[in-house]
Amino acid sequence: MAFSSGKPIPHPVETLCHRPWELAVKPFQVSPRTWYVSGQKWVGAYLIDTGEGLILIDTGIAESLYLMLDSIYRLGYRMENIKKILLSHAHLDHFGGAASLHALTGAPLYMSREDAEFMKNCPAETELPHDLWHVQHIHVDRYYDEFNPVCLGDIAVRTILTPGHTPGCTSFFWEEKNPETGDIYTVAMHGGVGANTMNDDYYKKSAFLTPDLRDRFIADAEKMKAIHVDIALPSHPNQIEILDRAGTYTHLTQPYLDNSVWPDFIDERVRQVKALMK
Repeated sequence: MAFSSGKPIPHPVETLCHRPWELAVKPFQVSPRTWYVSGQKWVGAYLIDTGEGLILIDTGIAESLYLMLDSIYRLGYRMENIKKILLSHAHLDHFGGAASLHALTGAPLYMSREDAEFMKNCPAETELPHDLWHVQHIHVDRYYDEFNPVCLGDIAVRTILTPGHTPGCTSFFWEEKNPETGDIYTVAMHGGVGANTMNDDYYKKSAFLTPDLRDRFIADAEKMKAIHVDIALPSHPNQIEILDRAGTYTHLTQPYLDNSVWPDFIDERVRQVKALMK
């Protein structure tokens, strides 16, 4: 699976709020223990089966939540199986369904301390008030700690602060064993790489973000690229093309296995950020 990316979805907020079925996608497996479950093509969300419950990464918006619930039920799981909900960063398209999911599951919500503060102090740039979608305020139950992974069952999710897109973007890394071959894979999802908040025009109007976050993102790129990742997952599916192989996964074919994707993806996102610098 060589790295490739797709075009952004036009008018995703309007479509998901008024006609979410147009972006619907069935759940599909991406690694031995992980499934794509957001139910839609705009924002990714992933479910990890730890053997002792489920970890959910990101939630999409409230208007598309029914598609996520349907995805999870289609896989044979129930809401009470979700034990921990990890949020990549403080933008509503990633945490918009978290309040409802917390109520349904009782699972604690995790976020970085930096983005919890960002969300508290700057709702205009995090909850992104909009006439189309509904803002559901959330309370962060637990903060990430880079020295202590988020553990459940036999899965340990390592978290790394990767600021840039927001002050507290958090990237996730975990290992899974292929039950057929015994191979161990490192699976990863970057917390946020959107250049839409890492450009001079955005900084001019932002009440919270400053160009030093962009500098940090670029400076961290080599460190991030040096981390070995076997299966790279996107927070938005257009950033790393995975939908083209949806439904083809088997433990023996491993359609998403390629350790060149992660560094190529980082390089491309840095290129996009630099292209917007004046």
